[in-house]
Amino acid sequence: MTVKDYIIETFPKTLRNAVKDEDTLLGLPYPYTVPCAESYFNELFYWDTYFTNKALIIAGDFKQAKNNVLDIAALIERFGYMPNGSRTYFLKRSQPPYFALMVDDIYKAEKNTAFLKAMFPVIEKEYGFWMTKRISDNGLNHYYTEEDDESCKGFYTGCVAERIGLDGKADFVNAGRNYFAEAESGWDFTPRFGGSCAEFNPVDLNSNLYLYEKLLCEYEILLKTGDGTKWREKAETRAELINKLLWDSDKNVYKDYNFNTGKLSETVSAAAFQPYFAGLADKEKSVGLDNLLKELQCGYGLFATGKTNKKYQWAYPNVWAPYHVIAADGLLNYGLVKEALAVANEYTRLIETNFEKTGKLYEKYNGETGGTDAVSEYGTPEMLGWTAGAYMYLSEFIKEHGDA
Repeated sequence: MTVKDYIIETFPKTLRNAVKDEDTLLGLPYPYTVPCAESYFNELFYWDTYFTNKALIIAGDFKQAKNNVLDIAALIERFGYMPNGSRTYFLKRSQPPYFALMVDDIYKAEKNTAFLKAMFPVIEKEYGFWMTKRISDNGLNHYYTEEDDESCKGFYTGCVAERIGLDGKADFVNAGRNYFAEAESGWDFTPRFGGSCAEFNPVDLNSNLYLYEKLLCEYEILLKTGDGTKWREKAETRAELINKLLWDSDKNVYKDYNFNTGKLSETVSAAAFQPYFAGLADKEKSVGLDNLLKELQCGYGLFATGKTNKKYQWAYPNVWAPYHVIAADGLLNYGLVKEALAVANEYTRLIETNFEKTGKLYEKYNGETGGTDAVSEYGTPEMLGWTAGAYMYLSEFIKEHGDA
């Protein structure tokens, strides 16, 4: 059995249906896809679904991909934002914003302007959440949480302590709040933010919100509800800020920016491919792609970050699925086709090699060994989700661009 056959055969096992709230589970109007066929992660997750939908669309299950988007839209309508996942205990935080990009994938596949018209105000509503609840004084956005002090303290002394250890000098409440913000980033846990995630303008978050502004501009014109000027100006302003504040002129790479200290993160991460994916990087900053590949490419795809002295799951030596899609598209956008294909080929071979050994796909892999022995605080669960999404998408990417 090939990896693609396995994915198509196993996808039905990741389908769930819960139309009413029950215990901690939030009800959703349509069947939804969860990351795993069994055991872990039995709810609809936010940013995972963007990549999962890539596989569903390629596999021919467009209806289910659209159902997932409509379910996320329902949660945004209900709460004003998309929670981390469809559980009550996720209601105090979101995840990296990909809803507008998911809508765009559905629209491009079916060219249904009625669907786009229905989704436009939902995209606006979610964008409003980021621009009111997650905005810093410099005009860029950051991650945060609405958890109370007691929950923040408990999170730090419990979950964080168990997974990555404690800094005994820390203000437990503030530290917990920062690690909750890191959970909202999707990169929990990582050296990117030095334990101060809520104080950073992350490069991937702001690149995605740039794409929201670009898409809202495009859709407003398409739907003939305006001329897109407001959204175009917002996108241009954001691009200027990202290129000014988040560019490390010494390392020649994009990094996360601490808006309180005015300093860039010490960590080079795969999140820095996002400005190229979004197409906002100045042309002279294309050198950043070469530097990212030198720092992160490992023969099995891309490390999450450069080397670090402490073990985090979203860091060296681990290899994760989602940013391989971002990196391949970003490299292609800036004309580095050969390099994009190399990343795509390395990651798909990693999946195929481990599938031959285990008959399964996994959440993350070890970029040093090429195996499933990833550095993790809770193990390396079997997963379809974004691993399937990245594999299917990159396999098609190789077919499409392999002769270029």
